[in-house]
Amino acid sequence: MTAEKPRLTRTIQFVLAWAVGVIGTITTAISLIPAVAVIASVSGVSSLGFAAPLLVVSVMYLSVPILIALAIANTGRRWWLWLTLAIAVIVLLLVARFAVGSLGVYWISF
Repeated sequence: MTAEKPRLTRTIQFVLAWAVGVIGTITTAISLIPAVAVIASVSGVSSLGFAAPLLVVSVMYLSVPILIALAIANTGRRWWLWLTLAIAVIVLLLVARFAVGSLGVYWISF
């Protein structure tokens, strides 16, 4: 049996998780916009058919801050699950970077 956390600690944890999720998702989306706009404009006039993979990779980039926020919030007392999923998505993005590129996302461009 586990003891419940104090209410203030839990509130601070949720506020921190919310801030990480919102700020991370917004900044990731802002850094994705130029690359997505360029690729979408090229694929509209050519037969590359790059829209579906681009959409999947963009959603994967946007999911990382959300998964980290879920780990911070300790949603369902499974913080390790959300953190493991975030790490797995980052590894997949690093592997896919050779085929798709980093799309200008600041936290994976190193």
